[in-house]
Amino acid sequence: MTESCFVPSFSSSPLRLLCLLLGLLALPASAAKPTVAVLYFGYGGKNLEMEVLKKGLAQMLISDLSDLGAAQLVERDRLQEILDELKLGQSSKFDQATVARIGQLVGARYLVMGDYFDTQMDKTSLLVMSARVVEVKTGTILRAHSARGNADEFLSLEQKLAQDIHKVLEGLAAQSPEPSKPPASEPSKTPGSSQPSRKARKLTAQTALRYSRALDAKDRKDVETAKQELSLVLKEQPDFVLASTDLALLMK
Repeated sequence: MTESCFVPSFSSSPLRLLCLLLGLLALPASAAKPTVAVLYFGYGGKNLEMEVLKKGLAQMLISDLSDLGAAQLVERDRLQEILDELKLGQSSKFDQATVARIGQLVGARYLVMGDYFDTQMDKTSLLVMSARVVEVKTGTILRAHSARGNADEFLSLEQKLAQDIHKVLEGLAAQSPEPSKPPASEPSKTPGSSQPSRKARKLTAQTALRYSRALDAKDRKDVETAKQELSLVLKEQPDFVLASTDLALLMK
């Protein structure tokens, strides 16, 4: 039990103020949310057109994990900047040293990495996604999760993976809270660039693939192609808020 600061009723107001400040300083410091970066997943299938899906998947996971609130998420644009600087813009397979370097540059304590592949079974297109949470400092894989199902249920698979990852991050934050100080490299922020909540009812892998192509065009500074692809995404799925926001930002 902390000692109380006794101030006589006739004490001057400066003394009362000093007592109040000392009391506030005695309170425990609040812990900040751990900073997490979602790296591009590696593609293990045979259809090379599906490789670009890594960008849409990363953006959607960042959006969902940000909404769930257990961690501070590094924006995908910031990750792309770092990959470009390291000349890894088209990569999704990283060795441990590169993973540690990326984590340090974006100021992340944990990384979400993974793989995905598509396959056919009884004329049905299936999609399998797996993710692992890695501690940047040690390179240790802390937990792994997976989701598999019909490619037409892409949104449900992605959201299941996001929920599983969120539970891991929630547990890590509770076990070892991060000091309440800014990360070594703050995620870059631009007006209106915070990840919005997506409320699409359904999203197929093909629509997610088109969304990914739009992000890839944006990364290549091909703004017109990005706008066209996003417009087609919204024609296919009008309630895909994340795509709507991306298009609005490009139209400015």
